[in-house]
Amino acid sequence: SSGINAEYGCALRHTYVRDTRDDLLVPSRGTKHMLETELAGFMGDVNHVKVSAESQFNARFILGYSATLSVRGGVVHELGDNPRTWITDKFFCGGPGSVRGFYEDGIGRPLGGTMHWGAGFSLTRKLPFSPHIWGLGKYMRVHHFANAGNVGSCKDELIKDPRVSVGSGLIMKIANFRMEINYAVPIRHQPDDVVNHGLQFGIGINFM
Repeated sequence: SSGINAEYGCALRHTYVRDTRDDLLVPSRGTKHMLETELAGFMGDVNHVKVSAESQFNARFILGYSATLSVRGGVVHELGDNPRTWITDKFFCGGPGSVRGFYEDGIGRPLGGTMHWGAGFSLTRKLPFSPHIWGLGKYMRVHHFANAGNVGSCKDELIKDPRVSVGSGLIMKIANFRMEINYAVPIRHQPDDVVNHGLQFGIGINFM
């Protein structure tokens, strides 16, 4: 599916999504591809092209596990003689929905960057309970994950010193949301990062 949205006074955004996953929150097979393009500069003082892309691949694995590989990235290209990008248009990295083991937006510069990337690999399986025992087997999963990512404003910053974390946790489906309780271990980080080594809680619909 795709859609075009005009933001009042300044931006035109187009989003393309192709999703064949068997479950939107805890998929076991199928793929998702998303491409979002934003053109800003109509009647405003901010001129840029912003592109974000995301892909996810899911497949059945061994021992009852499902494997998920997720990749995402984005760039803001400033236009005009006096380029300027507001902080609300920049990218941030870190948190339970992207690179676990860091606080929300806790990676890199506090004012964000004009480029970012992220990658994640996880193994997920049902709990060893019958679905009829308190309903746990139907709504809960165990997973093990590895995440990496970075944010910056030039290619060198983006490639240099990527952040990496690993961990395990529980996934719960609650209504139309996914909730995670994880124990995350950042294994590569920088002094300025806001690290969350240990238990981390997250709720949302889009996880890496």
